[in-house]
Amino acid sequence: MKLQINRELIELLSENPMFRELNKDELTEIAARMDIENYDSGQEVFREGDPGGKFYILAQGSIEIQKSRSHGAGRIVIARFDRGGVIGEMSLFDGMPRSATVITVQPTKTYVLSQDGLNELIENNPQLAIKFLKGVAMLLSLRLRNTSGWFADVF
Repeated sequence: MKLQINRELIELLSENPMFRELNKDELTEIAARMDIENYDSGQEVFREGDPGGKFYILAQGSIEIQKSRSHGAGRIVIARFDRGGVIGEMSLFDGMPRSATVITVQPTKTYVLSQDGLNELIENNPQLAIKFLKGVAMLLSLRLRNTSGWFADVF
């Protein structure tokens, strides 16, 4: 369901460093393009290998990011997120299948921006889309730095 102006979502976005460059009107414009999705505890949000195309921000609840092991069976938890956590950002850029599985740890409420919503933002407000994409790039850069640090500790 498409949301009209949603104070909860605007507050959630404004608390996230990814959106720090955006004013309230810009946050409202992004919020208007987002849907809401609710999940029960233990439910998959998406599975590794699924098609991408959606960006999620957690409003309530908690999730685990799980990655299939390259050798052997099973999955390993690589991250956990709660309120304000962002997942699915890579799929807005590369069109590749999901790189991990996301499972809720407790009942979870998410707000979702689809690829279509992003494309609409790009068409209708390219300056805002650039700000949004800069925020996503900042998030990806931070995650890459953290991953590099983790690899340095492991090897």
